[in-house]
Amino acid sequence: MIKQSVKQESSFSESSSNSFKRQGSLGSYPSQHSDTDVSYDEEKTLKVEVEKEAALEKLRKAEFQGVAFAVRTNVTYKGKDDDDVPIPGTAVSFDVKEFLHIKEKYDEKWWIGRLVKDGCGIGFIPSPAKLESIRQMQETKFYKNKSGGTSTSSIDGNTFSRRSTPPSSYAGDEQEEEEQESNSLNPKMSSSSLPSSAVKEGGGRRKAFFKKQEPIPFYDVVPSMRPVVLIGPSLKGYEVTDMMQKAIFDYLKHRFEGRVSILRVSADISLGKRSVLNNPTRRVVEKSIARSSLAEVQREIDRIFDSARSMRLIVLDADTINYPGQLAKTCLAPIVVCIKISSQKVLQRLIRTRGKSQMKHLTVQMVAAEKLAACNQELFDVILDENKLEDACEHLGDYLDTYWHATHPENTRANPMSSLSKTASNSTSGSHLQVFTR
Repeated sequence: MIKQSVKQESSFSESSSNSFKRQGSLGSYPSQHSDTDVSYDEEKTLKVEVEKEAALEKLRKAEFQGVAFAVRTNVTYKGKDDDDVPIPGTAVSFDVKEFLHIKEKYDEKWWIGRLVKDGCGIGFIPSPAKLESIRQMQETKFYKNKSGGTSTSSIDGNTFSRRSTPPSSYAGDEQEEEEQESNSLNPKMSSSSLPSSAVKEGGGRRKAFFKKQEPIPFYDVVPSMRPVVLIGPSLKGYEVTDMMQKAIFDYLKHRFEGRVSILRVSADISLGKRSVLNNPTRRVVEKSIARSSLAEVQREIDRIFDSARSMRLIVLDADTINYPGQLAKTCLAPIVVCIKISSQKVLQRLIRTRGKSQMKHLTVQMVAAEKLAACNQELFDVILDENKLEDACEHLGDYLDTYWHATHPENTRANPMSSLSKTASNSTSGSHLQVFTR
């Protein structure tokens, strides 16, 4: 009996030890799985570091590349400390109506370039596809919170209000202007006197009161160097205006020798509106076809773009430009300079000194000067209202010298990538991306 009990105990101990061994072998799986996770995380981290280093190398090379093209912004973008940027902390932020020099395309979501301002370095700029994805995300959050009854003034650090609804594109501007002109000629038929729900036309057919609005593009392609356009003190083609502008042209040639090009433009480049060039069958073009053909206008605009690629200062001697509004809707984004004579008596005296041939057109020139003085001052980039022409030339020269340094950041390249490397290594968490359309 004693032997049998000993055998049973020994067999029980063997079975227990085997079960412990089996449990130990099963318990070893989690440790193997954790080792796999660690190796996967290390591999992922290594891949991110390699991609970041490759992006940093592209920034280094792009620093010394030429400008591929330039754009003017139609949105405000706040990209500080964006986690989606290839190198956190290197996204370029910008406001509406600012200018960007694009060096190259990094991928579908990002470009490499810089903000055209003195002291601004190179970085990553969101492509239109990237901005569109942000806009859709913000609209989704906006309507989701609106249906939930919560406030829409601030959503996860992104302000999104009703004013950010995309406005209508430039394609409908001329049509709206024509409709306003026709309504002003016949105020009885103005749509403002009709019900707000719809406007009935003759045949009983209803016309929608609100036209379909198309979002404007995030960027407008503009010349790499903004062309300079002189306007005033009166009409082009008359001696006083032509002589004063010629004196300024000569001064710019001397001060920026080797860095400036004076282009004579005879075509009416005010017809080069974005909407007209994209849709040449519009009635607006048919009205003005006698003055300047659209093909000629397009050739002149192409010539200006080609000249701007040299990164020299471009000054236009345009025969047909007398008011700033003529170029407001073109793709040229010019630097508009107003030559202003504050005293009408002084201008009148100057015209009289030019002889009887100019005295014949005194009234026309004085009316044009008054109309120019009544223009919104915000339409001009520079206003030369000095009493002496030499002082006015110096004023314009200093402005263009500042613009030159903003577009040619060679003087800041002593250690071009030190700030980028510091930003890439010391990036911290911050606000989300913000896009506001105006």
